[in-house]
Amino acid sequence: MQLVAVSPRLRRFIRFALGSALATLVSAVAFWVMFHTLHAPPEVASVTAFASGAIVNFVSNRYWAWDRRSRSGLSRDLGSYAVLAIATALAAAGATRATKSYAPHVDAFAAHLAVVVEASYFATYAAMFLVKFAVLDRVIFRSRSQVEKTTRA
Repeated sequence: MQLVAVSPRLRRFIRFALGSALATLVSAVAFWVMFHTLHAPPEVASVTAFASGAIVNFVSNRYWAWDRRSRSGLSRDLGSYAVLAIATALAAAGATRATKSYAPHVDAFAAHLAVVVEASYFATYAAMFLVKFAVLDRVIFRSRSQVEKTTRA
């Protein structure tokens, strides 16, 4: 059996996708508990889900997908990641708020408001998936060797 060579970027993308899937699962559970069980407003459920998933996502991205084990640059990476994550979370909070406001006016959605609001939350994150990978790979977790290659070119 011959193993297929996988480029470092593809390996990072696969690990990013797996870490994102785990973070999504954690976020889904947090959103469900807050919105369905505790009847929190969608903005509170979104922020709680965001915080839960962001922790899992940062750790899996930095230490596993991009294999950055050194403490050097940790605060810079964390700060940059936080800006990206917060921008995405604000978009998701806006989407859930708009969905909760407008979905009751659509007969097909009114009876399933909680599911529709939750779907809007995850649709926002799905739309940002490739954008986040590109920003993480090209800016936030960019290696020194990538910087040297681009400055020489």
